Amino acid sequence: MIPVLCGACGSKLNAKDELAGQTRKCPKCGKPVLIRPAEPAEEPPADETVELDNPVADQHVHGASDTKLSAIEVPKRLDRSSHYLICDRSRVLAAWKSDGNGWLLHTNSGPLPASRNHDLLPTQGDFKLIQLKLGTSDAGHCLRGLVTYQLAQRWAMPKLERGDHQILAAVTGAGSLTRQQKDIVRQAIKDRFMYEVWKDADEVLEFLGNTDFHSPGTA
Repeated sequence: MIPVLCGACGSKLNAKDELAGQTRKCPKCGKPVLIRPAEPAEEPPADETVELDNPVADQHVHGASDTKLSAIEVPKRLDRSSHYLICDRSRVLAAWKSDGNGWLLHTNSGPLPASRNHDLLPTQGDFKLIQLKLGTSDAGHCLRGLVTYQLAQRWAMPKLERGDHQILAAVTGAGSLTRQQKDIVRQAIKDRFMYEVWKDADEVLEFLGNTDFHSPGTA
């Protein structure tokens, strides 16, 4: 078993060895927890330990009001009705929409195709993939939700030159945004879309304006 500490509520948890590298929801507070292989640690008291297990039918979490666990679902292909951003800790690095242009890098010279600019792709860093979910209303397109994915710290960005969907193979679990990153994403939304698209996206705007730095977004 792998000892895990929830960074949101401080609960001491245990996860099976085969779940290493995956993300599960904390059964006590519901926040995403990345299960990392760890050195053997002192066993917490039995009444403070909750076991993280695979979410299968009729299987429940003990000591957590029978709450079932669920892992973040990573699609195999980008959603053509969504727009995507990749940012690091300080700026938007790349963007994608279903217009046939593929991933475009944000540079001082303007947007450049990632497929032809290998030398501009960093090989390591703290990168977030942000999905901006779009829907339709009587007035046209509208922003419906936002989901953040954590990307691998090494060799994630070079996948952009290999095709539109390859970046999804670099997702390591649910992501979260800092205050600065939320400001970056909110400005990117205003720059990318007309006011009518995001003016009624109350949940998304509230998420980008609050101090919750653990949730991966709002569906």
